[in-house]
Amino acid sequence: MFLFKKLLTPFFLPPGIFAALALGAAVLLFRKNRKQALAWAAFGALIWAASIKPVGDLALAGLEYAYLPPAEIKADAVVVLTGGVRESVPGLFGESALSSVSLERAVEAAGLYRRFKFPIVVTGGAVFSKGSEAAAVKTYLAGLGVPREKIFTEDRARDTGENAVFSKRICDGRGYKKIILLTSAYHMRRAVRSFENAGFGEIVPYPAAYKTSRSPRYYYVDFLPGCWENLRLAAHEYLGLIFYRLRA
Repeated sequence: MFLFKKLLTPFFLPPGIFAALALGAAVLLFRKNRKQALAWAAFGALIWAASIKPVGDLALAGLEYAYLPPAEIKADAVVVLTGGVRESVPGLFGESALSSVSLERAVEAAGLYRRFKFPIVVTGGAVFSKGSEAAAVKTYLAGLGVPREKIFTEDRARDTGENAVFSKRICDGRGYKKIILLTSAYHMRRAVRSFENAGFGEIVPYPAAYKTSRSPRYYYVDFLPGCWENLRLAAHEYLGLIFYRLRA
């Protein structure tokens, strides 16, 4: 029963249900109209293929392993990019909970502070929220033991390009020449390009929160439909890189 449930459940939930309906339509139409049946079968197969873990991992790994965590860490400060908050959701240290993306980055930043005592610049404005994302991350970092006087916030940025421009003003004002750039591994290529374009001279990429493995092991459930997230993230990042190149 356990195996039966694991095999069937993905086909009753999006996106698996769309693949199942398309393949079902192909079966029903096969005798009446084979061209339509093949079209529906191809559509169903495409949804299935796009929503399995190996495909998403393959798309995302090229972004995540463009940079690796540095073996030697020397810098004047850490610049952390936020990744969203959940307003009016009970949080561990405040009224707004951090999104999973912001949470992962904040935990890495707190770990760096405990090891090296670098000051932290948090950049992120109110993109899809009323309150500043940077302020929410600062509250969380303080709750993890980072002294508030060591945390500097920039709360105007709405995207990665603005993260770079506005955080550079803080770094220039405080004399930070060499920075550790901390963001999610899949986002690092776009972040590095933005910070280089903003005029940062010395950048130490510090990718965090990897979602893929260099030596993945897959099980039967990984080939069932249901995993859009990595493919969506990869598509979002590649579109961002194309946009920045066109804008340059």
